[in-house]
Amino acid sequence: MRLPRERRIRASADFNRLRQEGSRLDCGPFLLNYRPTEAKGPARFAVIAAKKSLPLAVDRNRAKRLARELFRTDAAAFPAGWEIVLVIRSGMLRRSLAELRKVFALAAMRVVAAVAKS
Repeated sequence: MRLPRERRIRASADFNRLRQEGSRLDCGPFLLNYRPTEAKGPARFAVIAAKKSLPLAVDRNRAKRLARELFRTDAAAFPAGWEIVLVIRSGMLRRSLAELRKVFALAAMRVVAAVAKS
């Protein structure tokens, strides 16, 4: 099952803007780059799996599927208008899906709370 087109970040300009203007949160098995925007649409999401951290394509693809599943099952974690890029680290595949869901939910709460304070 794919994320709908309006829920995906695809343009390199969006990635660059998010990297320069957004914030970063280290979550252990992955990094979250995030940025609230003025857009009214649903939260947008992308996954980055570097060949350096996961050399085998099978592992990169599995990690990306897990990351998309985290976002799909907890899509309400981020309010409308947010852009989120999840950068996978090698330790992600050593964790269970249940554990990854807990880490993702906790990270989402921390991000939304931090932005709400400022």
